Amino acid sequence: MQSTFHICSRCVNENNKLIKFGKTKNGKQRFQCILCRKTSVLKYSYQACRKNTDSKTIRLTKEEMGIRSIARFLRISTTTLLKRIVKISNNIQPPLICCNKTYEVDELRTYISNKEEIVWLVYALERERKKVICFI
Repeated sequence: MQSTFHICSRCVNENNKLIKFGKTKNGKQRFQCILCRKTSVLKYSYQACRKNTDSKTIRLTKEEMGIRSIARFLRISTTTLLKRIVKISNNIQPPLICCNKTYEVDELRTYISNKEEIVWLVYALERERKKVICFI
């Protein structure tokens, strides 16, 4: 194994170097950090592995782009995008509910695939700011 001049992106210390550590099944060169022993690939061809994919997904969702459009724009599969959106949504903290405000509650009844699989969506809106406070 030969030393290279690449720096580990996971370690804070800039003195740690990466050494070659085999190849992936796609033929990409893998590297291992000498200090933390984490492996990485410097040039990913799969776009979902990039660090800013989640932030781009959030921004494009706020711009009201559809799932297929976002997947096409980010060059990732729709299945991967949906998994990321679910992961991001599980990390969202609900806002605090204040006592002296007016809220509206509404529900929506729909079905998935066939009419026997009924799904209810119930949500609460803060009337002044028109923000979703909670949904189930």
